[in-house]
Amino acid sequence: MMTSPDSASANYEDKCSNGSNLDQFNRDRFLKLMLADQKSKLSQLKVALLNEIKQSGDEPRGEGVHIGEWNQTFHDRSGCGTNTNTYSAFVVTITGGNANHTVVKYLVTIDDDDNAGKRTLKIRDIRPINLRSDN
Repeated sequence: MMTSPDSASANYEDKCSNGSNLDQFNRDRFLKLMLADQKSKLSQLKVALLNEIKQSGDEPRGEGVHIGEWNQTFHDRSGCGTNTNTYSAFVVTITGGNANHTVVKYLVTIDDDDNAGKRTLKIRDIRPINLRSDN
């Protein structure tokens, strides 16, 4: 259940799941619900990047904004029922036709925690990244 545009929670019967409550299917579902909510920071970021592409005069390639693969960037387990985890992904803009331009713009991190059967997911941070500028 979404508890705000940027967070969700779920209750599981298994209070000592050894991490099995933290499934990718429901994490992906949470991310899709965030992207569908116009008040979510992730949704607003995607809209802002699409507007940036439009204002530049360039054409988006495909969706124009792509959220990469989520990688676990933090994990701490205490006993069988407490897991704290962070997942991170790059947000990339892709523009152009044959000569395309792909730029990593942001790093997004989400927390996915389980405390004795109560799972919480939330956006931790969205940070701009400037890996390279060819302007």
